[in-house]
Amino acid sequence: MENSPDSAKIAITGMGIITSIGQGITAFQEALLSGKTQFDYLRRPGREASQPFIGSELPDITVKSLFPEYGGLLNTATWTAQIATIAVSEAWKDAKLINGQINQKRIGLVVGGSNFQQRYQQQIWDRYRSNPEFLRPTYGMAVWDTDLIGLLSQCFQIHGEGYSVSGASASGAVAIIHAARQILMGVVDISIVVGALFDISAWECQGLKNLGAMGSERFANTPHLACRPFDQDRDGFIYGEGCGVLVLEKADHAKQRGVNSYGQLMGWGLGLDGNRSPSPSQEGEERAMNSALAMADLKPEQIDYVNTHGTSSPLGDYTEIAALKSVGLSHCLLNATKSLTGHCLTAAGVIEVIATLLQMKAGVCHPTHNLVNPIDPSLHWVQETAVAAEIQYAISNSFAFGGINTALAIRK
Repeated sequence: MENSPDSAKIAITGMGIITSIGQGITAFQEALLSGKTQFDYLRRPGREASQPFIGSELPDITVKSLFPEYGGLLNTATWTAQIATIAVSEAWKDAKLINGQINQKRIGLVVGGSNFQQRYQQQIWDRYRSNPEFLRPTYGMAVWDTDLIGLLSQCFQIHGEGYSVSGASASGAVAIIHAARQILMGVVDISIVVGALFDISAWECQGLKNLGAMGSERFANTPHLACRPFDQDRDGFIYGEGCGVLVLEKADHAKQRGVNSYGQLMGWGLGLDGNRSPSPSQEGEERAMNSALAMADLKPEQIDYVNTHGTSSPLGDYTEIAALKSVGLSHCLLNATKSLTGHCLTAAGVIEVIATLLQMKAGVCHPTHNLVNPIDPSLHWVQETAVAAEIQYAISNSFAFGGINTALAIRK
């Protein structure tokens, strides 16, 4: 794709983001590059436990003033849907998508994630268990992931192709790939990608902890130390609330509209391990990265930086390091955005592409929080201090339970 005409290049022309460390692109970039974190005990209702879980939650955010004409609609929307509406609004303005100047039937929407409103559902069940006849009628809509699609399509008058795709923790990256395919197939001119906030409940927290995936027993009394990808003392991922949005379109289409691009999506890899277990596969991760490189017509030595999947998983971090070495990316600068934001699950893939693009723009790689003793010190880690870097080409990895492996190749 590097040497192909603009009509075949996928440009990223708009971004929107809400995370615990920064709400909006400017605030997020400042927090990212300074290594800000917000880890504490999870306190949002529906996440209570006798031994509190550790995570990184958003502050209270209101969406009512954003679309006063849809005030009633947004009042009944879930937390996931409200946050997505704010993030899409930022990306929409960033990409200069002005209603009346664009063909709304040629705008697509891809939401990454499924079952992402678990806390909402659990609270509804608890509230109406003894009086189910008083259940809100809107529950019949909000129980579906497509309720988020309907809300966004109404608020922004999107009339092109739209759907949700699920890849567990790789959902955001899977959504980016599907949006690019929409554009390359000529189905739409512009595609809005939403990495949806996964509104986790105490039930998912406990299940993931019992599975050995979610930390942290070791740092139960010191939440700020719990999230530590690739460090010797890691003991599982730490949850984070977040939502990321990207606007994708062909480079020539962006040029015609007079908008600038943050970067280009040059290639991707997406494949399965043929295995239901949560255990990672080195071969599957290698295949995803090699596929992204091949599609982008890039050699491993051309990659300057890798935004790792890096979750703090005892086995997962080792596996990703082995895959990076095997693919020939040992020379790259490496860091882990999840060390700052927490693991945003369905939104992670989009948030980490945004983090990659912002680092490219700034010429700085963000710190990796709590990376004190790397499990492999031979690699080029960005530890607890930011590092100046000229990044022309990057790879962003996202892997997931069920053997779902993705890698995205990005050009500045």
